[in-house]
Amino acid sequence: MRRAAWLAVASVSLLMAGGALAQTAAPQVDDEAADTQPYDPAEQPDFSVLSEPTPDVRVRGTLEGARAPARPAAIGSRNEKADGSVSVSAGQRLPTDWETKVGVDVAAPAPTPGAFAGEKQDRGSGWANVAVPATPLGLDKATIDARVDPNADQGRVSTALSRSLPIGDGVSITLQNGYAVTQSLTSPNGVGAPATHAFSGDGAVRLELPTATALSAGAKMSSSDERMLPSVSAAQKLFDSPLSVTGTISQRPTGETDRSITAGFKKSW
Repeated sequence: MRRAAWLAVASVSLLMAGGALAQTAAPQVDDEAADTQPYDPAEQPDFSVLSEPTPDVRVRGTLEGARAPARPAAIGSRNEKADGSVSVSAGQRLPTDWETKVGVDVAAPAPTPGAFAGEKQDRGSGWANVAVPATPLGLDKATIDARVDPNADQGRVSTALSRSLPIGDGVSITLQNGYAVTQSLTSPNGVGAPATHAFSGDGAVRLELPTATALSAGAKMSSSDERMLPSVSAAQKLFDSPLSVTGTISQRPTGETDRSITAGFKKSW
């Protein structure tokens, strides 16, 4: 009797323990319910980047697809004289905002009878020219020139300025100014001595008339002169042609007066 009662109590205890385990066990997931859950794009990888166009990637240093810089324009001239001498000018225009030209001038004198074969007789000089935009300055012309001439043992920097003003009835007036500085390349007094400098300047007023006549009055001065040297001139074109005749009266540094009449021919093509 006692054994049967003990078995009954044990059976009840097992049933109670099984119910407790059933309540605490994790719920099972239904496969059909999981398959029917809605799709959430935020939880998936973004493959849209694969459909974007491939970026244009170029290797550094290659010129394909890039704009090549403009090459400087070459300029030059050659002049052969009847005595056998030759002068050559060669240079190029630089790709700058201001019109800039650089180059060299080489002059080969006529061969002399006593010269040795292969003897070097060429004389060369380097130069540069810059045309400054005249509009902001209110000028028609503004240039800066530089030249280095080892044969003359000097370097020179100069500038030229001009402005023309119409007066009326075919009459115009032009104001001209120029300044220059010349310096010796080597010291004339030996090593360590300062190089010499020379300053010069000139100015003129030019009046142009409808009769193809031009009247000019001006003066120039330099650091080597003790006075300003005035000059007056008159130029007349002949028969509406490139021919012209010019008469000039100028003063020398010694105080003497020079008078000259020259004829010229000027034509561009």
